[in-house]
Amino acid sequence: MRQRRTALLGFGHVAEHGHLPAWRARDEFAVVAVADPDPERRAAARRLLPAARVYDDAVTALTEEQLEVVDIATPPALHAPLAIHAAQAGCHILCEKPLATTLREYHSLLAAVQAAGVTLCTVHNWRHSDQFALLAELLGAGAIGRPTRLRLETIRAGRAASVGREWRGDAAMAGGGILVDHGWHAFYLLLGLTNEAPQRIRATVERRRYTAADVEDTATCEIEFSSLRGEFFLTWAGATRHTRWQAEGTEGTLTLLDDRGELQQGRSRREFAFARSLSAGSHHPEWFGAVIDDFLAEITNPAQHGRNLREAERCVQLTALAYESGAQGGRVLAVRGPSATGEAVATA
Repeated sequence: MRQRRTALLGFGHVAEHGHLPAWRARDEFAVVAVADPDPERRAAARRLLPAARVYDDAVTALTEEQLEVVDIATPPALHAPLAIHAAQAGCHILCEKPLATTLREYHSLLAAVQAAGVTLCTVHNWRHSDQFALLAELLGAGAIGRPTRLRLETIRAGRAASVGREWRGDAAMAGGGILVDHGWHAFYLLLGLTNEAPQRIRATVERRRYTAADVEDTATCEIEFSSLRGEFFLTWAGATRHTRWQAEGTEGTLTLLDDRGELQQGRSRREFAFARSLSAGSHHPEWFGAVIDDFLAEITNPAQHGRNLREAERCVQLTALAYESGAQGGRVLAVRGPSATGEAVATA
């Protein structure tokens, strides 16, 4: 089998512990290069991938190597610029979330990808959790009747540790706070569960723990769809770490809390247990193999091409609108079509 020459651009914790194990398990790909500006991370790459060439600059790696695939796992501000370089080099691109930190950035990236004719996918790994699969299955089977409300909660007792300096608290590198870091997951999960176009959005952002930071550590968001309301609450200011998803419907309620679940239908109650908790670590290597499957399907199957990118476009748009709503004190904003400019539109 011919292997696609692959480079890891950024070799922090998520690349080492979340991505690399899945890449090494695949016959279709060979990791031939790694790039990271941190000398300790380059040393780790050499230790784990002795046959790969290691660079201190991602653009240099793209220039000197004959690559077919890149996996971008840098801080968010570098995602779109590196993806544009990779597209211009003719590479298919798998990129950590967020794909872009602004709509302007996204449209520049989209133009580069379309001009090059390459595949671009964002790592939407949470949709491959057993919990999400069960939630989608039960909602589709009508287990709670007609869904009326979906609520996602992500509670963390602080920000995840970063390699080198703490970039998650720096807007210039992170592109935002928890709304970018965890909100992106919440957006694509809600989009996947509803399979409907969002109509209106309102959000609030706060600094509860990291009061001196220039990004938020807490966010609340409500999204109106045609048939139900989606909402999420995210915070890095929690006392404990947990993840809770709840779906309410006309005939019951389904609640998932980390590695447990409960379906309530009138007086009937059904419990579920999962092998892994939604809050067990930040890397989730058990989900990344399925992410690669989706990525490969988009490369090889024309019918699949562009699905992930369309979902990512919505996530960029909703993130921008959520920040705009927050800046206006939680004002309700209309959501235009996914190919619109993304400018916020206030509604009464």
